[in-house]
Amino acid sequence: MTYGEYYYLVKYDMKLVDGSWIAKSPNMKIPLQMSREEASVYYTLKFREYWKNLNLTQK
Repeated sequence: MTYGEYYYLVKYDMKLVDGSWIAKSPNMKIPLQMSREEASVYYTLKFREYWKNLNLTQK
């Protein structure tokens, strides 16, 4: 099995059941395209939330 095949099986959570492959919906969400400004605001808020939660857990 190649890495690509393994990645596909993990991404779609595929399992062999009674000789056929059963897949759930994808685990990963594909983000919509954003402009540079939207992305900077989005990730600034995400990182701000991450650092706030990290500081709370370390105290």
